[in-house]
Amino acid sequence: MNKYTYSYKLAWTLVIILLLTALIGGFIKPHPIDPAHKIGLIANPDPHGLSMIKPPFAPNSTFGLGTDHRGYDMLSLILNGMKYTLGYALFITFARFLLALPVGLWVGAAGKGRQALSTLQWISSSVPPILFIFPPLMGIYAGLGLDRGLPMSDPRQIGFSLTFLIMVIGIGIFPLGHLVNERARFYNDKLYVTSSQVMGGSLWHRIRRHLLPNMRAELLFAFLAEYVQILFLMGQLAVLGIFLGGGETLTWDDGYVISITTTGEWTSLIAYGGNTKMIRLYPWVIVSAGAFYTASILILQFFLSQLKKKQRTSLK
Repeated sequence: MNKYTYSYKLAWTLVIILLLTALIGGFIKPHPIDPAHKIGLIANPDPHGLSMIKPPFAPNSTFGLGTDHRGYDMLSLILNGMKYTLGYALFITFARFLLALPVGLWVGAAGKGRQALSTLQWISSSVPPILFIFPPLMGIYAGLGLDRGLPMSDPRQIGFSLTFLIMVIGIGIFPLGHLVNERARFYNDKLYVTSSQVMGGSLWHRIRRHLLPNMRAELLFAFLAEYVQILFLMGQLAVLGIFLGGGETLTWDDGYVISITTTGEWTSLIAYGGNTKMIRLYPWVIVSAGAFYTASILILQFFLSQLKKKQRTSLK
C-alpha cells in the first residue's frame, strides 16, 4: 500500500507552492508598483464612452484582476504583498508560542497555577477574539486619526501597529498555554515520568527529556492551527477596516480620504477594497484580494488536516 496518499501529496504540493509564491512573488509580479509607474488619465478604448478615463480600471486584457486608484495592477500588488501578510501572521504565531509554551509546560509539569491559567483561558475564550480586540482598536484607530490615512513612518501609525500586535498576540496566550498545560499534564502523569521524578530528575529535566519529545507532533499541529486562526482574525479585522501597517493617502474628488497600501499587504487591500464606496464601485479589489487570502487559509487548513490524518495512520 502506498505510504503517502494522493491527498497527502497534494497538501504538500500546495503548501510548497504557497511558500514559494510568498518568497518570490515580488520578483514575478507582471507590473511594477512603484511611484514612477502610477497611471493618471489614459485614452478610453471604448469609442462610445468618455475620451479619457482614470483608474481604478476593471479587469481587462492588460490588468487581469484590474487596478487600484493609482493604476497599480492588483495581481502585482497581491503577489508582492503576500510575504508581508503571511510574515506578520507567522511573527504573531511565534510570539504567542514563545510566551505560552513555557507557561503551559511549567504549569503542566509542576502542577502549580492550574486554576489561575484555567480562569484566564476561560476569560480569553468566553467570546470570539474579535469582540475583545475590535472595539478598543477601533477607538484607538479613530482617536489617532488613522482613518484619515497616515504613512507607515508616522509615530501614530507605529504606535497603533505595536498596539495591534500586542492585542492580537495577547488574546491567544492563555488559551494556547492552557492547551499546552493539558497535554503536558497528560504526559507528566505517565509512569516513566513519575519514575524520573522519584529518581531525582529536575522539572527542567522532565520537560526536556520526556514531555517535549512526546509533544512534538502535537505542538506542530497546534502551531499550524494557531497560524490559521491568526490569519482568520486578521482577515476579520481587515473587513472591519482595521489592519496592520499603513501606506499612502488618496483623496477622492468629493474630499473623501482613503488609505492604501504601498506594498500590497493583503489585509490592507481587503480594508481598502471593503470600503463602502469601493465595494460598490470597484468590487474587483476586495474580490481578488479576498480570494487569494481565502485560498491561502484553505491550503493551510487542508495541509493541517492531512498531517493529522497521516499521524493517526502511523500510530495504528
